[in-house]
Amino acid sequence: MSTAGLVVRTHWYHPEWCAVALAAAAWASLLAVGLGEPGHFFGSGEVHPPLHALSHAAVMSTAMMVPFVLPQVAHVAHTSLWPRRYRAAVAYLVGYLAVWTVVAAVTITLGGLLATAIGWRPAIVVGFAVAVVAYVAPGRQRLVRQCAMTRPLAPRGWRADRDCARYGMATARRCVATCWVLMTAVMIGHGLVVMALATVLGVVERRRGGNVSRADGALVVVGLGLLSLALSYGVVGGEAPLPGHPAEHQH
Repeated sequence: MSTAGLVVRTHWYHPEWCAVALAAAAWASLLAVGLGEPGHFFGSGEVHPPLHALSHAAVMSTAMMVPFVLPQVAHVAHTSLWPRRYRAAVAYLVGYLAVWTVVAAVTITLGGLLATAIGWRPAIVVGFAVAVVAYVAPGRQRLVRQCAMTRPLAPRGWRADRDCARYGMATARRCVATCWVLMTAVMIGHGLVVMALATVLGVVERRRGGNVSRADGALVVVGLGLLSLALSYGVVGGEAPLPGHPAEHQH
């Protein structure tokens, strides 16, 4: 297939490419930071100030959470009128990421407070231990399946934009209910390697409609926790700074 044919086919059948490009740009931004400070590939014990936490949360939410909802973005685009299919996809992503950015900022702050209180590596252990408990909780698989729910959308006008944004926010709320604990644990470690693996876990879980067994999911989370802890020993200065003392490195 020619390049032009591939572009046309992608535009026609896969309007979610815009979400893929957005997530790829976020990962590229994070990788650029990692190339400048290689320790961020493995983890960082720094505590982000509130404003920095918010900007960091926006990038991390885009990188990690957008891949979860590519089918929903495609659904919104395909069920909208052709001239507004990308506008509908953008409205959905705005609603979805607005919720996740706020939640991620809170998880980064909570993770920083915990790391400051008990130390970076103990906080990693606590965060992933709680995440394992959350993964085996009854009803979690049902919530994961609900992340794929659809809703009717107005065909045109501001009501269509509103419905798409509300749909994104509703998806995000269900997604938060299943992922915020693991997100907090990942934010404590701040390692790009663990972030990427946690993203793969979430995507696989959703592609299987929540049919990943609780035991298998818990084992993967345990593995992520052990990996995050192991990688932290390759980081110089692996303890979170004390309150009132700036981190050694800033993004």
